[in-house]
Amino acid sequence: MRKWIALLALACLLGACTPPVNPDEAEHAVPAFHLAMIEGDFAGIYQRAAPALREAQAQAEFVAGLQKIRARLGEVRGAERMTTTVDGRRATLTYITAYANGAAREEFVIVQEEGQAPQLLRYRLLEPQIP
Repeated sequence: MRKWIALLALACLLGACTPPVNPDEAEHAVPAFHLAMIEGDFAGIYQRAAPALREAQAQAEFVAGLQKIRARLGEVRGAERMTTTVDGRRATLTYITAYANGAAREEFVIVQEEGQAPQLLRYRLLEPQIP
């Protein structure tokens, strides 16, 4: 019995040693995303994204979605972070972004594996909705 308790305690300690995503590092992923949007490097955004994003969505579909946003809203003019929520290796950042043709609320989910740079796991344009 003591052996099991010791093993359970060790497992809990090891799990606690896994560092969470650094919110400051995760935040740097957003200006990089916006710069790539300005440059029209939609494929680059996809290629630098987390493997889970690339497995869940085809590049053509992802790129088409970003192209649609750019066509409707225009070039990114600036962004202000509204909220940051960290849950382990994931950070969810919400921004109000000024575009040439209006403003939008955006959500970025950034994941950071140990020893790696933060990567985009999910991007959602929350407002305005683009049909």
